[in-house]
Amino acid sequence: MNISMIAQLAEVSTATVSRYLNNGYVSEQKRKRIQAVIEQTGYTPSSSAQTLRTGRNNLIGVIVPKISSESVSRMVDGITEVVNNAGYQVLLANTGNNTEREMEYLKTFRLNNVDGVIFIGTLMTKKHLALMKSYKKPIVLMGQQESDVSCVYFDDYGAAKLATDCLVRCGCQNIVHLGVTLKDKAAGRARRGGYLDTLEANHIAFREELIAECAGFTTQDGSDAMAAFLEKQIPFDGVFCATDTIAFGAIDVLRRAGIQIPEQVKLTAVGNNRMSAIYSPHLTSVSLSHRTGGLEAGAILMDMIQNDNDAVRTAQMQCRLYERESTGAAE
Repeated sequence: MNISMIAQLAEVSTATVSRYLNNGYVSEQKRKRIQAVIEQTGYTPSSSAQTLRTGRNNLIGVIVPKISSESVSRMVDGITEVVNNAGYQVLLANTGNNTEREMEYLKTFRLNNVDGVIFIGTLMTKKHLALMKSYKKPIVLMGQQESDVSCVYFDDYGAAKLATDCLVRCGCQNIVHLGVTLKDKAAGRARRGGYLDTLEANHIAFREELIAECAGFTTQDGSDAMAAFLEKQIPFDGVFCATDTIAFGAIDVLRRAGIQIPEQVKLTAVGNNRMSAIYSPHLTSVSLSHRTGGLEAGAILMDMIQNDNDAVRTAQMQCRLYERESTGAAE
């Protein structure tokens, strides 16, 4: 079975069948006839033949830092919905937060037959940017803001301001920040910036000793950083955590130390993952709209591919605070 036979059975031209298979315009009447023939015959288009005709193979490469991360899975869910609806499939590459592996996958996808790439980045280097700018195929960066490539990013600064301001409104004056490396422009630098600017706006003096940098984003990293801070015996009444997972680790350490939440110490975080409304106490957290970001990145990439639109575009997602038990909110 081939396109000519499908066309003959559906009583249409081979060009019409070709347009149908490539999501081009076909009248509703002819579309139904072609679809009926395909269903009756079980015809499956040859992927190699489609590639020769269109110059595309309907594959999208998606590079992620950690597939087990809930925020990443939400982004991928949004991306997949858009590209699947457009007739594309996703090839997923998990780097395990390894920057060298990120470079390898970027090179692999550049050389192999994918029609476009979405890269969920964390620690962006000059090498990353140079490689992305050298791409001859569409590429969208997610999670980081850069001026020379199309990107979808989150309001990390605004999220940090919301989370820190919530603690201030609750009466906290000595607020610890459990953050991550400033090499991460989003989760590290932007969120710390939001914390610092909120303190200044509320006339709260910045104290370097209240900054604690976590080794990573895991619950264990949060536990380690919180435990190390407690050993310093510095008075505090609030904690702003860069991520929910860091906050969960901090909560465990505080509870084991006999510190009551929210009576003695209040906590906020960024992420609003599913566990934030389940963990005890329920965690006050800021949503970054990760799935919406995935939908947006997918839509931008599809426009770049299908309309040969290589204009650099950026989109920032909105954030929202959800107040829960960790700051004394009644739910």
